Amino acid sequence: MAGVKLISISKSFKGKPVLVSFSTLIQDGEFVMITGASGVGKSTLLNIIGGLEAPDSGEVMIQNQNIRALKGKDRAKLYQEYVGFIFQGFYLDPKLTIRENIALPGIFAKQKPKVRAERTATLAKILGITDCLDKKPSEASGGQSERACIARALFMGPKIILADEPTTNLDKKNADNVLKILQVFQRKTGTTVIIASHDELVRPYATKIITLGENPDETY
Repeated sequence: MAGVKLISISKSFKGKPVLVSFSTLIQDGEFVMITGASGVGKSTLLNIIGGLEAPDSGEVMIQNQNIRALKGKDRAKLYQEYVGFIFQGFYLDPKLTIRENIALPGIFAKQKPKVRAERTATLAKILGITDCLDKKPSEASGGQSERACIARALFMGPKIILADEPTTNLDKKNADNVLKILQVFQRKTGTTVIIASHDELVRPYATKIITLGENPDETY
């Protein structure tokens, strides 16, 4: 099944084209690297897939549903159920504990507290961060914060994980740790992982590489 299908996506900023009639197909369960030089539209493409930005033209299909045809609650529900985001810099709300940060998607989904607590505990155990759940982000180590962000992205059991430059500012050891965690979930659960990155450390993990700027006519 097609996890993500992009059809003739175009996007410009202040009259400058960033993506021009771009099309590709990403199958369920693939580990995808979107790469290319700075400014070619890696983050923009990721944001379009994740619904954070709208294309100027073209179609985005997720799980065979046309995003443009979905409105309001139906659109929000699809992204809530199918897509998890890992933002650049592994941002956590500094006012919340690690536990509360991880459970945020469950709060937005109006899950019962008991369900949220159980899911948080399960992910924390898998990712090895049970000992820092009641700490604020400023009290946790960088590695713990990275894993907390991954736990938050995985909280709703998404079919697709989107990660924007997840290895930026990480040393090789921590970068490899992040990529290995994502690879384990991809292989064990069939989750599709899509990473926008210029970091060559990502390349060995990828089952599909999309290079923007070199292949403007890439099609599915």
